[in-house]
Amino acid sequence: MILVIGATGTIGSELVPLLARRHAVRSMTRRPSLPGQVHGDLDRPETLPAVLDGVTSVFVLVPGYGPDGPVQERALVAAARRAGVRHLVKLSTSGVTFGATDAISNGHRGGEDVIRGSGIPWTIVRPGTFMTYLEQYATGIVRERTMTVTETDPVSAMVHPLDVAAVAAAVLTTPGHEGREYTVTGPEALSPAAQAAAVAEAIGEPVRLAVRTVAETRAAFEARGWGGPRLESLLELKRQSCAWDRTVLDTVPRLTGRPALTLRDWLEEHAGPFKGGDGTGRP
Repeated sequence: MILVIGATGTIGSELVPLLARRHAVRSMTRRPSLPGQVHGDLDRPETLPAVLDGVTSVFVLVPGYGPDGPVQERALVAAARRAGVRHLVKLSTSGVTFGATDAISNGHRGGEDVIRGSGIPWTIVRPGTFMTYLEQYATGIVRERTMTVTETDPVSAMVHPLDVAAVAAAVLTTPGHEGREYTVTGPEALSPAAQAAAVAEAIGEPVRLAVRTVAETRAAFEARGWGGPRLESLLELKRQSCAWDRTVLDTVPRLTGRPALTLRDWLEEHAGPFKGGDGTGRP
């Protein structure tokens, strides 16, 4: 039995159906609503023994890290030891691979340390920027046909969430991955201008690229009530990632046996929000 934590999120929702084709899967979520989903909460360790009963492998995804560090990983590891779990697969971030020191990467680094020190065989999967990151630009593209980025936004080998899930599925279901760390990227490095051009092609409308300063971005997000440490962590990650986010690795084809999916592939299925409310380009 494979347990997927974060089963309803960006990666978990892709991973569960991949695994379910050939393997027994249990989906953990705080609010189960579908068959196969069970209630579990990493902030409530008393919920974990029942979830882990009979589980041999766990896909470990935590939503974030607070000032107390990887508390959720510690709770999971303690329960997994008692349950006899034999493999932990931790979803981390590529910032750890490249030595990033922002709060997001540091949080995942601490989480990795807990998993490595668990005494349970482990594997680390470190994806780069998800293609779903572009969804934040949808409103501006619909209303003004403008994609507004920050001056520090990097050239990025953005990765399709399905590719991250496919790598995780391979690691969870085939031998020989214990003690390994896999950094996952997309197949091509795209500048913000190239990303905007790809969206424009997908929706059949021109998309203008606007670049604002870090200060302008900070002010815009704070006006929407989304400032503070979380925003600062993301801005710092983007600043640092300019040095390495363009790196293209062969992890996806090497572990899955097929080419990595492109941004065009992702947009073929997800262009609707960039077109407008009815999918035609009208807000």
